[in-house]
Amino acid sequence: MEERQTDAGASIVFANVTKRFGAHTVIHGLTRTVRGGCITAVTGINGSGKSTFLKLAAHLIMPEEGAVHVAIDGEEVRRAALRAKIALVTPELRFYARLTAWENLAFVLGARGKKLTKEGYEALLGRVGLAREKTGGMRVEGYSTGMRQRLKLAALFGTDARIWLLDEPGANLDEAGREMVRAEARAAAGRGTLVLWATNDAGEEAEADETIRLAGHLPRLS
Repeated sequence: MEERQTDAGASIVFANVTKRFGAHTVIHGLTRTVRGGCITAVTGINGSGKSTFLKLAAHLIMPEEGAVHVAIDGEEVRRAALRAKIALVTPELRFYARLTAWENLAFVLGARGKKLTKEGYEALLGRVGLAREKTGGMRVEGYSTGMRQRLKLAALFGTDARIWLLDEPGANLDEAGREMVRAEARAAAGRGTLVLWATNDAGEEAEADETIRLAGHLPRLS
């Protein structure tokens, strides 16, 4: 029988999930529940399926066997309703190079029905260390990889998402940036947000309340 989550809050249930790419099985027979109000880390060597796990959680891809159920306050959500509840930070996320950080945020958040005041955008960018006095209002094409990662995080923080999915969130950040990620994630979990991140960063793994360790096609759970 499939495991289902009925408690209030956000949850993602992997029910006997198997995911293949061609002849290669990345995840096999995985059953696990990820809950809101805590940070869950997905760890494993490169190629073990961490990014695949996040994409399954977001319903960006579907399993060959089993099912992934996402629920908010006891009600399963799908399709457009699901997209409104989830925010992702992944290496694939790109911004418009010839727009400023502010303009990119206005576009990304506007697509989710959110519009901030001038002060709101400035506060959000300051929160991730991209205050105007530091960036000079430059276009994103002039940003370093670390600055782009901070902008991705600003977009995440600006949403009302109940579920945060982050793939290597501390990538290209200095220690102050990585500490900012950990602090923001802990605060979000304290508000009941489901925080799920794929990471090989020791600090991010240590910050997690629960860990899912993947070992290629055979997941090892702890």
